[in-house]
Amino acid sequence: MVDRFIFTVSDRTGITAESLGVTLLCHFPNLEFKTVPLPFVDTPEKARDAARKINESSEKNGGPPLIFATLADDEIREIIAASNGVLFDLFDHFLAPLEKELGLESEHSVGSSHGVLNPNKYTARIAALNFTMRSDDGMNAVDYDHAELIIIGVSRTAKTPTSLYLALHYGVSAANFPLLEDDLERARLQDKIIRHRKKLFGLTIDPARLRKIRQARYDKGRYAQLRQCEYEVAQAEAMYRRERIPFVNTTAKSVEEIAATILHKINLNRDLM
Repeated sequence: MVDRFIFTVSDRTGITAESLGVTLLCHFPNLEFKTVPLPFVDTPEKARDAARKINESSEKNGGPPLIFATLADDEIREIIAASNGVLFDLFDHFLAPLEKELGLESEHSVGSSHGVLNPNKYTARIAALNFTMRSDDGMNAVDYDHAELIIIGVSRTAKTPTSLYLALHYGVSAANFPLLEDDLERARLQDKIIRHRKKLFGLTIDPARLRKIRQARYDKGRYAQLRQCEYEVAQAEAMYRRERIPFVNTTAKSVEEIAATILHKINLNRDLM
């Protein structure tokens, strides 16, 4: 049963509003939320349509929905604020104190929260993303000389999403390499990987959680059996310890947390771009 409806309203993609909204709502784990994204609300007409949807939700669901918004235009913001929802305007909360501290008025330009502030950093992110996509799941190991980081782990431990997140958000040229059954049976890494030992970082996971993930992916053969998951995780962790490869348990961590943990543990200072 849904306890509260959430609307994320933005004049652009809504990624900022949705991300911060989810972060805040995670502090209320006993409540069930349903999120309705309303992106590209960049005209008064669209704002009135969004307000209508918010009002309909309030009437239908017996209570005002929460609204997380990133709206630069004052008129659009006022239309949304007049709806039957509880507005949390993220720009309003932070821009005013920033303007006061900096002694400047912000431009309040639509879409500025996702602008390209530094073209060189943006280019670096795209280059890193292209590298990571080329090097996904053990492909193009010959390019590992150019990798800043090589993530290793057994199947379904979040290697690919973590690599892509590091590339897209931090501009890290991150490759990832799967630990296959042959590697685990030999209890040693392949030569093409071990020579990059200083770049390696391992991921591990609770076997029971791994089993559930694999069952959703491919529930046949030994792949998703608990015994197989326990074996692979134990072998991988033993390998990490023997080869002195840093690693992190991903069981209860989001991709953002995994990425931040890796950057911290390998002491790779990289600004969020």
